Amino acid sequence: MIKRPRSTILKPRAIWQSLAVQAVLGLLFGYVVLHPVSMLIVRSLSPGASAMPDMAVSEGFLAPIAHSFTLAHLAMGLVFGILSAIIATLYGYHRLTISVQRDRLAEELARNEKLCVELAGQAERLARQNDELARLELANRRTTQFMAHDFKTSLNCISGFSKQLLERPELQADSEVSHALACIRRQAHRVMGSVADLLQVARVRERGAPATEAVSVAEVLREALSDFSLPDEVRQVALGDQYARCPALRANRSLLRRVLCNLVSNAIRHNKPGTHVWLDARLDQARGEVVFTCRDDGEGVPTELLASLFGEFTAGSTVSGESTGLGLAFCKTAVQSQGGRIWCENLPQGCQFCFTIPLGFVGKRLMTR
Repeated sequence: MIKRPRSTILKPRAIWQSLAVQAVLGLLFGYVVLHPVSMLIVRSLSPGASAMPDMAVSEGFLAPIAHSFTLAHLAMGLVFGILSAIIATLYGYHRLTISVQRDRLAEELARNEKLCVELAGQAERLARQNDELARLELANRRTTQFMAHDFKTSLNCISGFSKQLLERPELQADSEVSHALACIRRQAHRVMGSVADLLQVARVRERGAPATEAVSVAEVLREALSDFSLPDEVRQVALGDQYARCPALRANRSLLRRVLCNLVSNAIRHNKPGTHVWLDARLDQARGEVVFTCRDDGEGVPTELLASLFGEFTAGSTVSGESTGLGLAFCKTAVQSQGGRIWCENLPQGCQFCFTIPLGFVGKRLMTR
């Protein structure tokens, strides 16, 4: 591992001192070394007396070295010294710059390595937390499925016994008893639908895209309208006039019917008695999808709830107070699992829930014998 180097970035004062030392050394080198050597070279190239008039020709070969330190050649020596000082200063500045950059690069490398070690530790902690969350989610999903199956068994018993009681002539004669038994059976079917929603959501999240089959838009709308789990006010629900022009599509019929039933039930429960609901569908040729709509003439949805309306355990202002906050969350999961979108928009009178199912959605094909 790279150790963090001790910072060697010099302060401005230290930089100027270093450059001054380089300049002095360069001046001395130019005057003491370069100047005498240049005199020696000139003497060797021009041995005649005319080359150096102030020096006798008979003097020795090394005589120009001593002669270069005389006052007559002081100016020339200073020129050599100044040039050498400039070169030495520039060279020293260049070395200082490279040294500072190298030290900074070493510090950045050390810092990056430290961050990499910290990041690796955080990644390991996140991996452990993800494993723990996956384990908890699996346990929660299994618990939910077990409870849903138990509830489903009990609700089937309630629905079956209420059906048997409704078939008895002596009980059919009492309108109050028959109405109560019909309400019990309807509520049992309604809770069974919620249990089915939980199981469907769990399957979708675990297995991905649901199984699909060819679905007639008109048929699935009529099935949703006649679903036994809808409230008594289902007579206030009607079909629009555009769905008949929609082609067949590939979708999960059960999920599609449950989404429509949930939207109808949601529109009835969250509005005052007498609110009318319309189910319809239209073809969006440009996007290649069918747009299903559930419109009502109620009070609409508060604007502040539109953004979080499809979250789990989110319930708006409800008249009946029976909302669990799971119906719209199921609708979102079911629609998205089939490649669609879902949203809500307020109208001048009431609101409208819309969701789409692509015509070319490819899911798991239902196997038929």
